[in-house]
Amino acid sequence: MRKTVLLISILSTFNIQSAIAHSHSTGFYADKENNQVVTFQPQTMKLKEVLNTIGDSPYPIDKAGLEQVYVTTRNTQSLDILASKSLEIGGVIPLTHFPRSVTYNKNKRLAAVSGTKKAVTSIIDTTTNEVIATVGNERVLVPSDFGGSLATGHPFWLTDSQFLILDRARRTLELYEVKTGQGEYSISHKYTLPTPTSVHHILAAPNSTGAQKNVFYAVLEGAPKQGIAPGIMAFELSDRKIYQRQIKLMPTTKVDVKDMGAHHASFHPDGVHIYLGSNEGKTYVINKVSMEIVSVIDTGTGNGHTTMIPGRMLAVSTNHSDTFMTVIDLNSHTKLANIEVSPPASSNSRKTQSHTSSFDPKNDRYFYTAASDDGRIIEIDLETLSISREIDMPGSYPIQGTYIW
Repeated sequence: MRKTVLLISILSTFNIQSAIAHSHSTGFYADKENNQVVTFQPQTMKLKEVLNTIGDSPYPIDKAGLEQVYVTTRNTQSLDILASKSLEIGGVIPLTHFPRSVTYNKNKRLAAVSGTKKAVTSIIDTTTNEVIATVGNERVLVPSDFGGSLATGHPFWLTDSQFLILDRARRTLELYEVKTGQGEYSISHKYTLPTPTSVHHILAAPNSTGAQKNVFYAVLEGAPKQGIAPGIMAFELSDRKIYQRQIKLMPTTKVDVKDMGAHHASFHPDGVHIYLGSNEGKTYVINKVSMEIVSVIDTGTGNGHTTMIPGRMLAVSTNHSDTFMTVIDLNSHTKLANIEVSPPASSNSRKTQSHTSSFDPKNDRYFYTAASDDGRIIEIDLETLSISREIDMPGSYPIQGTYIW
């Protein structure tokens, strides 16, 4: 009897601890049309708080430390500060430019926020939420390549002290370095690397060692007006400068370049293969060593993101302009199924599926995303390949955010 009581006690303790851990799991989605941040608990699929932002037109929400996220309000020259546990907006960080998105440097506790109208980046000390400096090109320039009018792509930290501004209009990667001395920061420009088209974001290969740790991969968005297909560019950080290594543009034999365009790419769990989605509805699987295409997968139009789920050797493709998401078998680089998630978008300016998706690392059976135009947060069961639960929010437009597990 004593052993039974002990077992029950242990199980009860485990369940309580599990419930406490899950209670802190939060999904965040920005609703730019209503100037709100929607928060929910993934495991219960229950809304937590719907918060009104201080700034106008929230879009990305990015982690900025252990206890806060920054809400990028693109029509206001500031960021909202949101406490990730208490779910309270505690103020703003004033900027000298309109913000595009944020990337966090956890070792230095610095955040880089790039600009929408100028190819600039502000560096923020997240312990004080104060701007250290703003650097870059102060001219207002409008890009002409695929991917819209924003002046920059996502900022990227190559090392703890070096970061990139992705200048989309001038088609360059601008390398900067942050130095600290006697409590003071200084930021200097180190190198300019031209790119074939504008670059949306940068990838680092997982589990790289030795010299390969200094090799990075840029997503070339493509230039449909000039007949240039999207692709991947490998470049290397050496002697505190960046050098181009290889470029791989997508084949256009059976595809009209005018329909193509890249957004994000993701590394396969093996650290060798890159999955690059393109607007016409293809996912190109590229071997980073040979820079050759090893597979072409039919996904959906507006293909913008591929979320890797290593524990199940599955990937899910976000198809921003389509009604379904695509599940991919990572063992064979082939399509497994399409999952219908929403009706067609109500207008060409709206996306059917959000930029942000995730899964519970402790229970990867369930995949979480949003049907943006339809105003729904969705849970997908990866065993039945169907929608299992959802949160319906009529009139909402959950477009981009983050998850804290």
